[in-house]
Amino acid sequence: MRTTFTKIVLGLGLSLGLASPLAACLTTSQACAAEATTTEAKPDSSKLASHLKAHVTYPATRAQVLAACKQMSEFTAGEKAWFAARLPEGNYKTSAEVLKAIGQ
Repeated sequence: MRTTFTKIVLGLGLSLGLASPLAACLTTSQACAAEATTTEAKPDSSKLASHLKAHVTYPATRAQVLAACKQMSEFTAGEKAWFAARLPEGNYKTSAEVLKAIGQ
């Protein structure tokens, strides 16, 4: 019964373009737990501003800003995901430009 259900759910997922996340959740609960722990969460504005001033060398591209933030343990995976989802491609001259780009 479980095999039939899994095939039906995977078929629906493929038709909707959800194959890889759906397959991961159906095959391993560990993958689902990892997905759930990276839920986006807005970081504290003052902590983010402070970090951008102290740990990013400007001018910086989006990739350089994200790399500088990736290793910081002061932010959760969810906060990093929130930031990355909102930072558009570009070249940033100051931390103020980064904050403006993410709507802060």
